[in-house]
Amino acid sequence: MVRFEVKWADVDPNMHLRHTVYLDFTDQARVQLFAEHGIPFTSLRKMMLGPVIFGVASSFHKEVLLGESVGVDCKLLGMSEDFRKWHFRQHVYKENGEVAALVSTKGAWVDLMQRKLTVPHKKIIAAMEQVERSEDFQYLK
Repeated sequence: MVRFEVKWADVDPNMHLRHTVYLDFTDQARVQLFAEHGIPFTSLRKMMLGPVIFGVASSFHKEVLLGESVGVDCKLLGMSEDFRKWHFRQHVYKENGEVAALVSTKGAWVDLMQRKLTVPHKKIIAAMEQVERSEDFQYLK
């Protein structure tokens, strides 16, 4: 679980977390997840690979206010058998453990030189094999 402190720049005029900041937090949690598994973002650049996002769905359940702290988890909801495509489900939790938001992100790995989807480097495959899977994980086509 990655923790974030809600700061002034993160809130809207109603003093609650802006909807786009939830996406920023979940993006950063995925970056940190790969770093924890030996794939810092700088190594992706050396491999000439990057994540491409196909779609994001979010639902908001509880208000998060300025000065609060949130935790973000990161689980694989789905993945193609060749590791090319992925689907993450992430919960944003309030300090008291309540789910503030649910974010689902679909994407894939792209070869930055050819600008095409690609099977990732074996180090990324090893990292993805270690990522926690959701209870309803499914292989993608």
